[in-house]
Amino acid sequence: MILLGIILFVIAFILSIFGKGGGEFFVPIFLTAGISFHEAATTSLFILMVSGLSMMIIYHKKALIDWTTGIAIIIASASGAFVGGFVSAGIKPVYLKILFAILLLISSYFLSKPEKAPSEKFMKGPIWKRECCGQSYGFPVLIVLPTIFIIGFIAGMVGISGGGLIVPLLIILGGMPLRIAFATNSIMVLFSSASGFIGRGLSMGVNWKLSLTMAVFVAAGAILGSHYSTRFQVKHLKKVFVWVLIVAAFWMILKIYI
Repeated sequence: MILLGIILFVIAFILSIFGKGGGEFFVPIFLTAGISFHEAATTSLFILMVSGLSMMIIYHKKALIDWTTGIAIIIASASGAFVGGFVSAGIKPVYLKILFAILLLISSYFLSKPEKAPSEKFMKGPIWKRECCGQSYGFPVLIVLPTIFIIGFIAGMVGISGGGLIVPLLIILGGMPLRIAFATNSIMVLFSSASGFIGRGLSMGVNWKLSLTMAVFVAAGAILGSHYSTRFQVKHLKKVFVWVLIVAAFWMILKIYI
C-alpha cells in the first residue's frame, strides 16, 4: 500500500505542475496492483477530486486561475461529455481512443513550435477579451468554446476529462499564457472528477480505506507540484508538457492492447 502511494505521489507531483489530474495513469496502476476495476475506477475519481481541489487551492493563492474562463470551460466540456457519454454505447471505444491519441500528438506538435500570437484566420467573430494575473489575451469565442464542446464530447465517450487537449487549445487558439492555462485546468479536474465520483459512488459504493489512504499521497504530491510550478521557466514547462502529451497518447494506445 505504501509503495503504491509513493508511485501515485510522484505522478501527482509531476502532473500537477501542468494542472493535470492523471486519471489516465491511476486506473491502470491500480489494476496492475490487483485491485478490481470497480474499486480502481472509483478510487481514481476520488483521488482526482482531491488532487484537483489541492491544485485549485494552491493556484488560487498564487492568483493564477482565470475563474471566468474556467467556468465557461466547465460548461462547454461538461455539456459535450454528457452528450458523448450518452451516445457512446454505439461506438467502439478502440476507435475513440485512437482518435484521442492522434489529437494529443497533433497538440504536442503545435505546442512544440515557437510561441506566437494566434493566427488571424482563427480570430474571426466576437473576441472574448480577458485580463488575468497581470496578462491579457483574447478568445475567438465561436471557435474555442464549440471546439471545447467537441473535445468534451470525445472525452466523454472515451471516459477521461479531456484536459490534455483543452489546455493546448487554450494556449494555441486562445493565446492564454501557459501558467494560467495549467492553473485554470485544475478547476475542470475537480468538477469533472467530483461529478463522476458522486455518480459511481452512489451506485456502486466506495472502498474508503483505499481511497482515503491513496488520497493522502496524491494530495501531498499535488500540493507540492502546484506550489513549485512557478519556479520552473515557462520554456522548460512547455517542453516537458509536450512530452507529457506524447506519453499520454502512446499510453492510451497501449491500453487498447492490455
